[in-house]
Amino acid sequence: MMGMIQRTFLILLLAGVCCAQQTAAPTKPGAKSPAGETAAVPSPGVDLQALVKETEQVDMQAHKMGVFWWVPIDFWEASLRAQGYSSTLATSARKTFEPFGAYNVFLIAVGDMGVGDIAWMAEKELKKNIVLRDQHGNTYKPLEELPEDITPMVEIMKPIFKGMMGNFGAGLQFILFPAKDKEGNRFADPRKSSDLFLDVTGLMGAPTSTYTWRLPLTSLTPPKYCPAGKEKVEASWKYCPWHGVKLTEDAPAAPVAAPSASPSTK
Repeated sequence: MMGMIQRTFLILLLAGVCCAQQTAAPTKPGAKSPAGETAAVPSPGVDLQALVKETEQVDMQAHKMGVFWWVPIDFWEASLRAQGYSSTLATSARKTFEPFGAYNVFLIAVGDMGVGDIAWMAEKELKKNIVLRDQHGNTYKPLEELPEDITPMVEIMKPIFKGMMGNFGAGLQFILFPAKDKEGNRFADPRKSSDLFLDVTGLMGAPTSTYTWRLPLTSLTPPKYCPAGKEKVEASWKYCPWHGVKLTEDAPAAPVAAPSASPSTK
């Protein structure tokens, strides 16, 4: 059974969830985040808003709305830091949410849009129609049951989601996938180069809708610059879109402006 301290962490972190979702722009043009427009406090070290924007995808088509959010374990600690709490508390939060690190964690909601409301699909229906795919084409089905070390946290968070975000919060489902392939290698490290795909069959109107995450995440890695023009680029880009030059895996140091020459004196 979870202790009172862990419950406190969960409540604080969920406040960060709401703030981040409210301020993050939707991935697809024209889609709106369901939670509103309240600004979040920036997090030292990790830009929480940028992290959510990179990992949450919102899709609207055929009178359907889908929210597909891949939640890296870094999010939970960054969320607490965004509330202005100390490094000690943030470190404790990391330990609290450590069990999530053994899985690919998604928060997913798919619903039929009506007049002023959305009818969200049940967790069982979602799981039957989604598959995770790695960059090598290997597929992974959702876990049928939540692991024992994660179930207590999810049981606490789900009613808090509903209380804080209403109908939208009630529609969000925690869906977990394996984090490692059959060889035991992690296939979706937010700080390493790879691709992650979520195939959704029949739920969004199209026969199959695929949602893609290109890794590494820019919000979790050092700044990366084009070696030719020194423009800042996304961490997952292989080539500079302006100069066509190949980008290295290691992020170059930030460009430094050349000092202006002082006029000579006679």
